[in-house]
Amino acid sequence: MATPVDYGDLEFTRPAKQIKAVNLPAVPQRIFDGMKQYEDAARGFATLGFERTAKDTNGKEILGGIIVAHRPADAQVTQLYRMPTDPSSTEMSRLTYFDIGSGRTISTFREILEDDWRGVRRRGGAIMVMDLNGNEHFQLWRYWEDSLADQVLPKVQGELDNAPGLGRIERLTYDDYRYGSIVMSQTNNLMAFASNKENNKDTLVYVTRLVDSNTGAKADASPFILPSRLVAPSTGEGTTMYSPQSFSLDDKYLLIRRQYGSSYNALYAVDISEKQVLPPKLIEFPGATEKAEDSTFYDVAFSHNVNLPHLIYCATNGYGDFASIVTYDLDTASVTHITTSGAAIQAIRSILWEIEDLKVASDNIVFTVNVEGWTSLFFMPLSGSHKNTVIEVKVAWERGWLTFQTNDLNDKPYELTLHLTSYHSRGRITYLDLLPLLNNVKKDENGNAYVLASVLPYVQAAPPTVAHEVPPTLIRYKSFDGLEVPAIYYRPAGQSVAPVIIHIHGGPESQATANYRTPTHSYLLNELKIAVIYPNVRGSSGYGKKYMAADDVLKREDSVKDIGALLDHIASNMQNELDSSRIAVAGGSYGGYMSLNTAAVRRAARRREYGDETIPEIREFLDRISPINNASKITIPLLITHGENDTRVTVHEAVSMYKVVSKNVHTELIICEMEGHGYKQKSVIEFTNAADILFLERYLLSK
Repeated sequence: MATPVDYGDLEFTRPAKQIKAVNLPAVPQRIFDGMKQYEDAARGFATLGFERTAKDTNGKEILGGIIVAHRPADAQVTQLYRMPTDPSSTEMSRLTYFDIGSGRTISTFREILEDDWRGVRRRGGAIMVMDLNGNEHFQLWRYWEDSLADQVLPKVQGELDNAPGLGRIERLTYDDYRYGSIVMSQTNNLMAFASNKENNKDTLVYVTRLVDSNTGAKADASPFILPSRLVAPSTGEGTTMYSPQSFSLDDKYLLIRRQYGSSYNALYAVDISEKQVLPPKLIEFPGATEKAEDSTFYDVAFSHNVNLPHLIYCATNGYGDFASIVTYDLDTASVTHITTSGAAIQAIRSILWEIEDLKVASDNIVFTVNVEGWTSLFFMPLSGSHKNTVIEVKVAWERGWLTFQTNDLNDKPYELTLHLTSYHSRGRITYLDLLPLLNNVKKDENGNAYVLASVLPYVQAAPPTVAHEVPPTLIRYKSFDGLEVPAIYYRPAGQSVAPVIIHIHGGPESQATANYRTPTHSYLLNELKIAVIYPNVRGSSGYGKKYMAADDVLKREDSVKDIGALLDHIASNMQNELDSSRIAVAGGSYGGYMSLNTAAVRRAARRREYGDETIPEIREFLDRISPINNASKITIPLLITHGENDTRVTVHEAVSMYKVVSKNVHTELIICEMEGHGYKQKSVIEFTNAADILFLERYLLSK
């Protein structure tokens, strides 16, 4: 961590709740008023999954619904809701009301069948992963509703005040360590999670029982601390970073992944069936064409087929530049290629783009493919006349970014919710049943199977839309070394030559996609007539691992040169559309090059990407390109906003930058209280957005 910088000497104003501002002019009310329609449209809806159908204390079956995350207009942070699976219903009931005065994040809400940790059965509900103040020190929590419990528990010590919500929320871990990556067994007997609680350095894997737990805890008000056993201990070499992936159907094996960096991880199997757990066993995929240290595995899941309990599905780039779907059988050590592309590889259907999301269900697999920032949906039945046929689902919509959930928990693997985000909508939820589509499978000119699909909207889970939205265009430009760099471009309607803002994504292993942007995005286009370009410079994900590695370590500044090439491209090739004399550059997270002073818990996983700072030559290079050591070169106005509780890039980095740059040029600083790496609170989001607009009005449009 960086040496703390005292910022008590700065003169702050407090123009909004949870905001401390330095050298910031008053933001006029007209901007807040003008932004309101865009802020409302940005409060989209997201699905956290289908609930399991459960039985109440009388044995009556209670149908599970769909859990939805949404920030209502009057709430400071996102809350949880339940709506019926039937898309003809317009009902939606609010489950959570708690506000603990911070930008807390519910990163996971994993539905379970039941637990008996306190000696009584609590059916349904979920295990939550949530931090308390944006610092990402996530803890584990149990959400349940009394109507599905054998006994109504008294108010538990440390229980959140969720009145008047239906649910109750009990804390399961009581420390400042980090917990996450929770995985439930298919039998609902076991839960695995990752934590650094062993030594505050290594992230290891633990398993606990959900039922027949025999914890000895009572159904009283005393706090309950979750018991667990360590199944993947530290290797003792450097920093160990494990995460659980999937339990086999027979609860014999647990798959875990060891993270070495963003571009390298390895897959292991642990036999958890014995009291004495053996060390994790490395899974080596036969015929891999790529080096192990250049390969990754994700969306790893065991089969749900009782006849193939040890069959593994996963996405991996071990067989090429792009990640593809393969299966691996633990019993036979054999691999089957589902989407791998390669001349020497026989796949069911070759797809030469990145697999984005893969879910394994009882009778199918469903996945999305990232095609230059737009997603396409596919599925493959595991039985019937279309068994092992990869089928594209051509959904009728404006296209953009699509995610999905399957209702396999309730034995409906073909029933999906689709979360659609695009230039038109921040996030709306729709319903799709794949099963009837199998009656009308078509073939394209290449013989590939596809179906046409229309979705049914959940009208209660659709944000308002803005009257005039600008669709994105994919552009490409040549960089200094001839590399072609893609970018997502939005041009304001009715504008001949427009000023432009270049927005650089974080990561750096991330990607600018056709996803909907922040509320300021549409305001810039519609109200200020400013064009926006989101470049995917080298180092971005989505274009294969060679492209993603093209900015590693000593090649770091090549990605900066990609931005310089974009400036040249605007001046020489887009002069009829964009004003090259009026350009602003914005970015968050990685965009500031503050990687050198990130927290130690993240540093080990970043060394392959940024370089090992313990090597003197690398340290010298990182020091040389560090923004704080080049801050005096900044000669144009700068606005900095930062979360005070950010543990990835500490607030001291922002304060240090402000103190150096403000000596030479006008600089503004906003520190967001009780926020971390990204903003969650209504007052913070709305104020920082308005401050961004004012800054651009003054320094981009006034030229």
